[in-house]
Amino acid sequence: MPVKVVVVGSGLSAVGALKAIVKAGIKPLVIDVGRQLDAERQKLKLRLAATEPANWALEDIRNLASNPTAKSKTEIPKKLVLGSDYFYSSDNSQITNLDNFSQASPPYSLARGGFSAGWGAAYLPPAESDIKDWPVAHGVILEHMRECLHNISCSEPIDALSEYFPALKQDSGETLRLTKGQRKLLQTFSSSMRSTEASPEVFGQARLMTRINSVGDLEGCNYCGYCNAGCVYDAIYKAELEINQMQLDQQIEYLGGWNVLTINEHGSSVKMSMINEVSGEQKIVEADRLFLAAGAVNTTRIMLQSQNMSGFEATIKQTGGFLQPFASPINYPIEWPNQNTQSNLFLEFKEPRVSDHWVHVQVSQPNEVAMSKLGLNHSTINSVRGKLAKFASGNLLVAIVNTHSDHGSKYVVRIGDNFVNGVAQLESKQILYSKQKQVVTVLNSRLKKIFRRKGAVALGFARQESFASVGYHCGSSFPMSTNPKLSTDTDSLGRPFGWKHVHIVDTSVLPSIPGTSIGLLAMANANRIATSALNSALIS
Repeated sequence: MPVKVVVVGSGLSAVGALKAIVKAGIKPLVIDVGRQLDAERQKLKLRLAATEPANWALEDIRNLASNPTAKSKTEIPKKLVLGSDYFYSSDNSQITNLDNFSQASPPYSLARGGFSAGWGAAYLPPAESDIKDWPVAHGVILEHMRECLHNISCSEPIDALSEYFPALKQDSGETLRLTKGQRKLLQTFSSSMRSTEASPEVFGQARLMTRINSVGDLEGCNYCGYCNAGCVYDAIYKAELEINQMQLDQQIEYLGGWNVLTINEHGSSVKMSMINEVSGEQKIVEADRLFLAAGAVNTTRIMLQSQNMSGFEATIKQTGGFLQPFASPINYPIEWPNQNTQSNLFLEFKEPRVSDHWVHVQVSQPNEVAMSKLGLNHSTINSVRGKLAKFASGNLLVAIVNTHSDHGSKYVVRIGDNFVNGVAQLESKQILYSKQKQVVTVLNSRLKKIFRRKGAVALGFARQESFASVGYHCGSSFPMSTNPKLSTDTDSLGRPFGWKHVHIVDTSVLPSIPGTSIGLLAMANANRIATSALNSALIS
């Protein structure tokens, strides 16, 4: 009799688990809230995708690029998809306070595909030194990263980065086309790297889960200049695409619109209570095996609610970092809009004064959102102002720095007695890393030294140290351990509370979080857990 398997969630971790489940010949049930882009914007996306970028109507471009958050003079613009923030949950939009609990929670997504609906698709395998506290061998993680990338088109060059961060695609070769300015930037900075064994530094082209060439009905990158508004051609990978394909191929059963309330294990079965977020209908689903991939925040809430752990304080780690713009005396020509505006280049270095962990830096020229703040858009591109803004953009560089979670702040979350439609409401507070200022000072000093070799000067007044500037890399609330001891520890297969048939597979179980982009890493770990769990179940 086939094993009845349920996966909760539809993000990158869910897809990682689903790849293993489908490969095992099992058709799982996917339970998901699954919010989607509104109908009008979906029509806009289809209209743009059916037209060459050079022929896009100006009004459609305005709607595509619409981003009210870009108007702020003090805050970093929020990334939107075709002008929509649907993939950020608005269920609790209050800002988490420092040191004091409030009716707020860390950022999370209830979208179909989770945060990958609007991510930048960057990836880089972790170095062994960055996951040495994991109860999983580095080589095993790399093996499952390769497995997950098997059917995903990527831009992964073989370059200086490959010495420290090995290639994951066996057919690596084709890469996204860099503009003349981007190539000049890569060549200029690559020649200035000064690496030692104790303090390595390396510069290379960004690794991106992005389709370069068209394959059948699937469009490749059209270099339209609006990557950060959401790819209308779906050339930038997102989990929703694989969920849709698996559903189309009848490899999975998808049940959207449902919020899981609690999970309980009874002998050899697992029971989930859930509620429909539109109708309010409640029901219970029973399974033989459950893979929980609801995202770090929602998974933590579900686990605390399932165990009636009201008042218990769980900790969610996050990576640290900051954003530092630079002014360069060398002009790196901008070819916008005829270019890809995802992260162009990666700088990786270790700073012995801080730790043995790698620091991950995404180096880019101003993207379309930043250039619009300077006055450059399709309406002004041929005006004097637009031409000046385009030229000036060639002298600006942006470095987004991410550090290991050992140097990041933390969220402390708990549930109380407040419920909305059966869902326990989170309370949270943020605790800053005690040495945050010192770490930022040391790392920024090193960063400025690297950029100064080519004359680039840091724009100190424009530096941003808010969490919003470096992404949504958080987890570790139910960390894997070789010998689980704490009430929130899980074993190497993500099983909490001594359970046998429930596996947490999202970033909640990562013992620590590397500074490198973690989407593919989370997918690979989920694939590893599901593969091992199903092999065990099928054998028994």
